Amino acid sequence: MGCSRPIGMIYGKARVCAFDGAYYCYECHENDENVIPARIIHNWDFRKHKVAKYTKLLLDRIQEEPLFDLGRLNPSIYGVVSEMHDILALRRRLNFLKTYLFTCKQSVADELRKQVWPREYLYENVHLYSTSELLQVESGLLQQTLRRLVAYCMKHVSTCPLCTQKGFICEICHNPKVIFPFEVSTTYRCDKCQTVFHSDCMNELKPCPKCERRKKRQQNVDTIDYAYVPDSEA
Repeated sequence: MGCSRPIGMIYGKARVCAFDGAYYCYECHENDENVIPARIIHNWDFRKHKVAKYTKLLLDRIQEEPLFDLGRLNPSIYGVVSEMHDILALRRRLNFLKTYLFTCKQSVADELRKQVWPREYLYENVHLYSTSELLQVESGLLQQTLRRLVAYCMKHVSTCPLCTQKGFICEICHNPKVIFPFEVSTTYRCDKCQTVFHSDCMNELKPCPKCERRKKRQQNVDTIDYAYVPDSEA
């Protein structure tokens, strides 16, 4: 938004806003500087660029809002930027862990919500970020926050009699040690049935034994239904 004042030629040199690429007069563009979210997301560029006054106000207003879904805007960033790769792993672990705490005692769930509020999307949508959080990635602050939350949740799960009963025994090797889906570096979770295995025992290229059993049972049911013919129709 500008004042509609003529610019260029005899009216004075125009100033370009790095956010919207539009031209502004010297009163609407006073060379304020700000990071540009799109430059961070697509170029990992945290430099401040000159923006118009209205743009500066807008960017300041939305800085804490979780508006950017990196899973849709630039999913390749996780394979290029090591910090984002690490944060994605932490947020996925937190997503698994919160399921355990939320199905535990109400006081446990409330305490986790209290620690995360008002940024519940950190464990609900692992790809969602605000401009402020992208800046915290660069400074290392977001990594510290997520590691603290993951450590808190893991400590609870490992010592809680209820949560420890919700683990899995690997069906492939039958190792009696319980495994959990939040152990992302050593486990594999089936996308269909959510069963957890050791990553050394199972991957997406191998058939899941639980899914195979379900498939076989369904085939048996379908065979029985097909073979049965009521007396009235015989």
